[in-house]
Amino acid sequence: MLKEIKSQRSSVLIITIWVLSFLTILVINLGSLVRGELRYADYLQDRLKMYYLARAGIERAVAELNKDETRSYDTLNEPWGNNQDLFKDFPLAGGFITLIYNSEGEGYQEETALYGVMDESSKININSVPADILIILLERISKVDAEEAIDLAAAIVDWRDNDVAVSTGGAENEYYQGLSPSYKCKNGKFQILEELLLVKGMTPEIFSEIKDIITVYDTMGVNVNTASLNCLYALGLNSSLCERIIKFRQGSDGQPGTEDDFIFNSAAEIRNVGPLFTEEATEINSLISRNMLTEKSDIFRINSLGQLRDGENTRSRGIICVLKRQQDKGPKILYWYEN
Repeated sequence: MLKEIKSQRSSVLIITIWVLSFLTILVINLGSLVRGELRYADYLQDRLKMYYLARAGIERAVAELNKDETRSYDTLNEPWGNNQDLFKDFPLAGGFITLIYNSEGEGYQEETALYGVMDESSKININSVPADILIILLERISKVDAEEAIDLAAAIVDWRDNDVAVSTGGAENEYYQGLSPSYKCKNGKFQILEELLLVKGMTPEIFSEIKDIITVYDTMGVNVNTASLNCLYALGLNSSLCERIIKFRQGSDGQPGTEDDFIFNSAAEIRNVGPLFTEEATEINSLISRNMLTEKSDIFRINSLGQLRDGENTRSRGIICVLKRQQDKGPKILYWYEN
């Protein structure tokens, strides 16, 4: 009898140990699951917070554009164009807002970055640039030879025009329908830059070289107050003249977007950079007569980053927005991309 009682107690003890072991494993697994769910919830919360920080950056930029009192010209040294107090690591709701771009189109390196809104008129409109200037752009910036530049320029013109006539060296629907996979020639304006990669002769290498100095938006022309050296060079001005324009524009400190910048109140004032050779004056006069140059803008690009920091770690979420500033009404959104 005593042995049976001891045996029963041993059995109960063993069962109890097994139950406790099972419960321990269950609790550990549940704890791991809960921690994972909590981490994911924190991730979603932070992601949402960074999104609204980036949205706040867009609104901040719009407010500065609306406060612009010099609508007759637009320059890099206006508050919307370059202002670290407003647009670099601006603290808000436990996070930070940064609006960053590079006027020379070379990424966002710290030493060359500007903090603010990018003037889309600092670029060449790929939808309206004449074929002869397009050829110069391709030769000078993408370094292709003259024959390839002529053919590629013709193909770009054929893609964007609304007729079916094939330009010499170009391509219309018959060429694209013969590809595998096939697609139609658009015969309409480019809507995004990447659409250029569909054009006969365009390669990723050529596209990467030219993408930072071109735009698809209907700007007023290339703004002589904000255009990069590469952009001016792509228009056909010689390299020495381009360098003198940039140096003149930057003022005595040699930096873009600062208080001492010189301002061109009209495109024609680009002649004020100093004595011009006859050929240089001819180049400038040609661009002005063809309405390729302007001194003001109405379309702007905003690259807004919402950031959260934990020690040395920084997490970011960005929004890229292109908008058109309108007289006596709110801006019109032309492009919106969240990344």
